[in-house]
Amino acid sequence: MSDERDVLPENVRVVRLGSGANCSSVGSVIDTLFVSAAVGSAVFAAVCAAMKEEPVRVVRDAGDEPEDDEEAR
Repeated sequence: MSDERDVLPENVRVVRLGSGANCSSVGSVIDTLFVSAAVGSAVFAAVCAAMKEEPVRVVRDAGDEPEDDEEAR
């Protein structure tokens, strides 16, 4: 390799560490928005499921015989 491609310390302004280190700031914002939207959707679905009310229905067991309509009259 030639010396022309070496990066000298005086040419480095910022070194980023962590996830998305090589990503632009717009890319980091998009990732953050996506994660927050996914978490928000999951919380919203859980709250909606917890608040849903269902009426109580009594059904006969599968082994029970249905009553004869003529006897009930």
